[in-house]
Amino acid sequence: MAEGKVKINLSIAGRSYPMTIDAANEELYREATKRLNDKITEYSKIAKFDIQDRVAMAALRYSILALSTEHSASLGNDDIEELHAIEELIRKYVRR
Repeated sequence: MAEGKVKINLSIAGRSYPMTIDAANEELYREATKRLNDKITEYSKIAKFDIQDRVAMAALRYSILALSTEHSASLGNDDIEELHAIEELIRKYVRR
């Protein structure tokens, strides 16, 4: 096994998924798995959803969250210009 790698087993919706990951990311993987399983459990309250539906809905929820985070994190040129203008105002104020 490569240096800094660990083998872990994650259980999602009752199925086991063995993985080899960077040791530094183990807690991230475990927390993500916990959150995913919690969301799958939450969707089990909808009687007509089978396990595949619950997994799909949980995956969709987290995909939407990831995309909205990516979109809000990306700045357009107008945003950058406005930030530069604000930065210049702050510099002028600090120079007084």
